[in-house]
Amino acid sequence: MENCETMEQSMKDTVRWIIMSDRRLVTLRCFAHNQYLGASEIARDTDRSIQNVGTALKELEERKVVSLLEPGRKTWKKFGLTSVGKSVLDLVERELSVGMFERMADELSFRFVRDAYRLVVANPIVVTKGMGLHDVVDRVLADPRTRSAYVVDDKRKLIGMIGLTEMLAAIQGSLSLFEKGRQQPRSKRIPLPFSVEEYMVKPVTVTEDDRLLTALEKMMKHGLEDLPVIDEHNTLIGELNGFEILLLGSEVMRRQRRG
Repeated sequence: MENCETMEQSMKDTVRWIIMSDRRLVTLRCFAHNQYLGASEIARDTDRSIQNVGTALKELEERKVVSLLEPGRKTWKKFGLTSVGKSVLDLVERELSVGMFERMADELSFRFVRDAYRLVVANPIVVTKGMGLHDVVDRVLADPRTRSAYVVDDKRKLIGMIGLTEMLAAIQGSLSLFEKGRQQPRSKRIPLPFSVEEYMVKPVTVTEDDRLLTALEKMMKHGLEDLPVIDEHNTLIGELNGFEILLLGSEVMRRQRRG
């Protein structure tokens, strides 16, 4: 038991030792997609000097992370990961991934809905209760950036929303009625009753001052890709689209890679 704990601690120390050195980290990660590599190949792929890479390979070899394919060879050396090295590389990648998303979440936690909600959908689709649902579907199809429509009163107060799920439910009902109607004479067919009021649902909302992580949590909890943005008077002022959070998240990750 003690021996296992010692090995585990040794592995953690090696992972920390690699992450602390840029040259060792860059060199090790090159083996993620290449079984065997020499210093010149790693230097070419990472834009490092051969001397810098050579030092990293020597250090990794001393720690038994990599091994020389032909021991004693003086030129054109090729290295491969040892069994220890494969485990270390996996742990390093996991450690970096956890750290990256923790930092991304930390940075996004200081970003607000107002930083994002005009990036993709500047003008959300607005409808009224009396409209036919087919008109809503046509509007959504005309603007592929969003999959939701927002029901407002004459003062633009938000009273409901219709998302993709509700539209698909209406289309399912429409197809079902169509199949039944085909068996009836045209004069006896019943007009489709699908209205906005019939299918709208209570909206899950955010405000400009909500944090993005709060909005993301609401999206995940309710299975939504879009959220209406309202002001203090429940007036619709915009839409927060899932792509807007992806855009900001991508920006954060790019900044971390550069750093």
